[in-house]
Amino acid sequence: MISAATVRNQDVHFIDQAKRGYLRRPTILFCGQASEAVRAMVGENYALLKIKRVADDHLLLRDPAGADLRISEAPALVVAIIAFAPSDIEMATRAVEWLTKRSHASIPEIFQTSAEDVVAVAGHLLAQAEQLANRHATMTTSLFRQLADARQANEDLQNRFAALEAFIDRAGLQPFDLAFINPPLDDEAEPNVLGTAGAGGVSQILPVASTGVSAIGLHVARAAPRSDGILHAALQTVEDGRLVETWSLPIAEIGVGWLTLGLQKSLAGLRRTLRLIISVDDPRANLPSFSLGNAQPLPLFRVQDADLRQSISSASLAMQVYVGLPGVVPPGQGAFAGGKGQEKGEPGLREFALPAGLLGTTRQVNLDSESSGFEGVSYLDGERIVSCHPPAFGSTIAKIAGGCPEGAVRVSANLLVAHEKARDVEFALVVSRDEGRVVNLLAGAADPQPGEGFSGWVRVPAQQPRFASLFLDAPAREKGDLYLVTRMVTPGNHDFAWARFLNLHALVQG
Repeated sequence: MISAATVRNQDVHFIDQAKRGYLRRPTILFCGQASEAVRAMVGENYALLKIKRVADDHLLLRDPAGADLRISEAPALVVAIIAFAPSDIEMATRAVEWLTKRSHASIPEIFQTSAEDVVAVAGHLLAQAEQLANRHATMTTSLFRQLADARQANEDLQNRFAALEAFIDRAGLQPFDLAFINPPLDDEAEPNVLGTAGAGGVSQILPVASTGVSAIGLHVARAAPRSDGILHAALQTVEDGRLVETWSLPIAEIGVGWLTLGLQKSLAGLRRTLRLIISVDDPRANLPSFSLGNAQPLPLFRVQDADLRQSISSASLAMQVYVGLPGVVPPGQGAFAGGKGQEKGEPGLREFALPAGLLGTTRQVNLDSESSGFEGVSYLDGERIVSCHPPAFGSTIAKIAGGCPEGAVRVSANLLVAHEKARDVEFALVVSRDEGRVVNLLAGAADPQPGEGFSGWVRVPAQQPRFASLFLDAPAREKGDLYLVTRMVTPGNHDFAWARFLNLHALVQG
């Protein structure tokens, strides 16, 4: 009888053998009895293992020293499987089936020969080695080719990203979000925190992590237009005290409303906690009054005296925190919704999804004679998706009347072909107030005029999401019609071409 201790010792033995590389060396498996001549010919370069038993969960092998090995995974490299007698072929076949289920590499076919025929065994091993070398050479060549393609693709992506970043910087169109807002409370009883604090001013912990932070908005309740002082603001990281950004503004130029402090670049790197410190160069100067928000139960997030690190109010500063793409130059101050520029009547940028009521008016227009009247447009109400199934030949064109709002500078959408069996589909967005010009814009026979835009054709493979945008040369002075267009890349077979326009949204100035 085998005791539990013996079983544990055997398990340790098997693990130890595997660690010494038994099953990592090129392996020859055989059934029957291998002659001494065959063993001598194989030598120490191969692991010569006899197949003793094939079970559902393991393969029992025996090494030349007579030790049994129980394995549950296929060896890394099986060079040959040899049956030394016709009666051994059945056992070898079962071993091949077991190995095939558990190996990503190809398993060699069974070679049947006499145990004394050393020449046949040697010839078979040489043939297998030649095939293996050819496979490895082919694989190596393929891997080098894939590596070169990957490097080229990476370089192309880097160049495209640099071009996109430069365009976003020039046009001031960085995607950004209002990540946090603490609205101001109209409470005349609240003291002027700058006047209450010491010479070091006030400090405020930001309630968002540093990654992507692009700008900070502070609300000014009362201005000081006759002041000659300078307002200083500094942004620091709490963990290591690193100075991130500084601002200096003449107090006389600070008006009532939101004051937006933009960073040179959106913050990147490790996520840190940020502290904003606000002070003036002359504490006796006529000071502006910053609004406070709701009462803050956590003392850490209340507005504090920067020197004493003690709360000087039960609330925190009224503020806004904007985030965008890390490392990218944020848009100008006028681009922040609710920013200082808007208080002066200057235009800002805001991005919003097209309303469901507008998307529900989508209808198909038959502008392409090749489409032969194919009906492929529908609106999926609960999902805010416009389905635009392309015909076998020609294009399917959906029209959203007034889909380009007044003041729009960009209209965008996510694109998807929602079936794995579909062939590639091309998508396009067009804005125009003249339906007769749409086909010419799609064909490239006409250039967009003021108030028009064309995204170009975007190729979308099955179940691989893409994104499309069209830009107008200047903000639209009035509403325009938005056209959603799809066509097959290769005309003829449009089965399963479930083309979808998702997340239709516009960037509007004003």
